[in-house]
Amino acid sequence: MAGGAPAGVSARLTEVSPPGVAGTDDRAAIIVRCVHGLEWVCAWEIATLGQAAGEIRLSRRQLDFETGSVESSLLGLRTADDVFVRVAAIDGVGRTKGDLSLVGKAAAALNWGAALECIRAVRELPEPGRFDVVASIEGRRSYNRFAVERSIGEAIAPKLGATFAERDGGAPAGGGSDFTVRVLVRDDQATVAVRLAATPLHRRAYKVSTGPGTLHPPAAAALAAIGAPAAGTLVDPFCGDGTIAIEAARARPDLRVVASDVDPQRARNARQNAERAGVEIEVRVADAAAISATVSRAEAIVTNPPWNQAVNPSGQLRTGHEFVDSSAGELGPQGALCSLTDADLGLPRLLAGRGWRLGLQQRIRLAGRVADVSLAAPPGRPAPALPAGLASWRDRAMAAGVVTESGF
Repeated sequence: MAGGAPAGVSARLTEVSPPGVAGTDDRAAIIVRCVHGLEWVCAWEIATLGQAAGEIRLSRRQLDFETGSVESSLLGLRTADDVFVRVAAIDGVGRTKGDLSLVGKAAAALNWGAALECIRAVRELPEPGRFDVVASIEGRRSYNRFAVERSIGEAIAPKLGATFAERDGGAPAGGGSDFTVRVLVRDDQATVAVRLAATPLHRRAYKVSTGPGTLHPPAAAALAAIGAPAAGTLVDPFCGDGTIAIEAARARPDLRVVASDVDPQRARNARQNAERAGVEIEVRVADAAAISATVSRAEAIVTNPPWNQAVNPSGQLRTGHEFVDSSAGELGPQGALCSLTDADLGLPRLLAGRGWRLGLQQRIRLAGRVADVSLAAPPGRPAPALPAGLASWRDRAMAAGVVTESGF
């Protein structure tokens, strides 16, 4: 490690080489961040890309793997919040403000060039450019995340030959940045990485027209992976801004997707967002309590109802059982309901109490709240099964202690 680490602090370097360098077998270490409770869905998606060289390791909100070459397909992960190239782990991180200068010096001694070359393999990266630092901290310390960001940013700027754009509680000061350094401080270690994309993956360029309670796109993509059939008709009767419908249409090109909302403005939002996304969905203004007014039969209902949270129910819908009962009659013989609801609403318990068969009940943490992802078949039918690949990764997540049968 060039320059060495300061006394009391050591850095374990993750060796990364520019993709495509002949005669080397070095691998880039990739970190993917995702919604807690949906790590198994994100791991399944990564595995389908064929990018992981060896094992995908699951932990809370994070997946780690190595790859022989960094490819642009990683930028297309739909169920991921973000993806990074890991630079190193800095050990011996203390809990007082006086320790931060040592951490900055250790960061400046790392091999940044190789990680930046990985980014250049998938997108343009101006030189010298601007960068910002985003830090998160676990545990009690006498400094905050902004002090970590400042310490590391100021220390590595001369090494990178780039301008440090310090964050002022939000976006980088003076505008955007060309790349972002991510720091996670946990116990006595700081994991340092560089974001692969120009912006976090959870942001969608299509999602411009939005209203209250709009859904986190990676969660919508996960619902589509769990509940959307390959073909037939999928209905989202609480479409809001169209996030589930759009993610389902992107994932299943042969699927007919019908999105409806009782609020004309949210229906307009869904239509506009779908146009930006370049997908075809049918958008209607309709009451969710009468799905038959939207379609005669559906192979899947995939939805995020607004029951008394960011958005209150309206139209004929007043209680959850009205929607549950109307859904039962509109699903085809193999049809299933896949839903995301606030845990306080107790939808899995409501479904079971009304005779529905649960194939999945998974708790997740989203926007600071606990929510339930449910997959269920109407009364009198067998419980729906997860697709084989997803079921296998969920088993692995449970074996790793990341999630439990119904929670995390």
